[in-house]
Parts: sequence; structure tokens; C-alpha cells
Amino acid sequence: MAEQPTSPESVTPEQFFEQLLPMGFAAQTQQGDAGPGNTPREITMQYCLTGDGGGDWTVEIREGQMAARKGCRDAHLTFTVSVPDWRDAVLGRNGATLGVILPQPRPGRPDNSARARELKGTLALELSREGADPFRVEMCFNNAATPRTLLKMKLSEYVDMQTGKLNGQEAFMTGRLRVEGDLGFLMQIATLTM
Repeated sequence: MAEQPTSPESVTPEQFFEQLLPMGFAAQTQQGDAGPGNTPREITMQYCLTGDGGGDWTVEIREGQMAARKGCRDAHLTFTVSVPDWRDAVLGRNGATLGVILPQPRPGRPDNSARARELKGTLALELSREGADPFRVEMCFNNAATPRTLLKMKLSEYVDMQTGKLNGQEAFMTGRLRVEGDLGFLMQIATLTM
């Protein structure tokens, strides 16, 4: 895997979105770490960080290049997360990983950015963890508030699900993943990982 820029404890959202994230993306793309066809061809993501030190950043991926800038614009996928939860994800603290707030390529997964550009609805995550408040993030597809789905589970199990160590259907059937709201919308999102 390509060497990723390390985020210092004092990293600011500006530094992360405008410098470190594009550098890491370029390194992965150059090394081919995402695998053939796994790098998103075109998607616009909006990050809304709430609380002290927060703000809004737009991240665009087009033709294998990433650009990020401060400010809002229409996006295919908008993430809303508190600054403390964002910092935990960026620094890998309290059980969080970058993959909780940034879609990660995984070998064997095709680029599904075209599917994501067509989804409409909001998925909220409430991920419990030991010794800290739940990690909360909301993902809004194409500025659509509805349908709305709330997914509740342990943060560690969500991370395992994202990395392929835990099957989402199995987690749901065994009660480790609880769903409130529109189950059909959750099934649409699940197709993004196939």
C-alpha cells in the first residue's frame, strides 16, 4: 500500500481536507492500491463538520484526480459529523477509522460511484464504543432527507463490516446491527458494497 501522509494530533480540518487527503489519494492512485477499476471516476462529497473548529469542505474526484476546497456546493454524498468524531476517525482513536467517514476502496469491489450518484436518501449511523460517546455520522445522498434510515451497532463491528470481516446480513440477522426507518433504503446502500 502507498505511504499515506500521517495526520498529526494537531491536524486541522483545513490541513486534512486541502492537503493530506488529496496527497493520500494521489499516492494511492499512483501506486494502484485501489486496484483496477476501484478508484471512483466521478463523485462529489461534502463534509460538514459541526462544533468548534468545524466548517464545510467539498471533495471532488474526477478522472482519477482529487480536489478539495473549503465551502459548500451540491454533492452526491454529504457527510455530517462533529469535530471530535471527525478527529477520532482521522487519527484512528477511540475505535474509529478513516473508513467510517471516507469511502475506502477494497480489492474485489468495483467502482460504484455511478450508483451512489443516483441514490436519494439519508443514512444516519449511531455507533457505540467503550469509554466514549457513540460515534455519529450522517450520510445524505443527493441532498435528499428522505427516505431516512438509522443504523445502530458497535463501532468495532461497523469497521469490521466495512473491511469485509463481518457480513452485514449476518450482523442484521443476529441482532448486532439494528435498523430504524426505511429498510429498503438500507438495501439500496448495501448494493454499493457489492
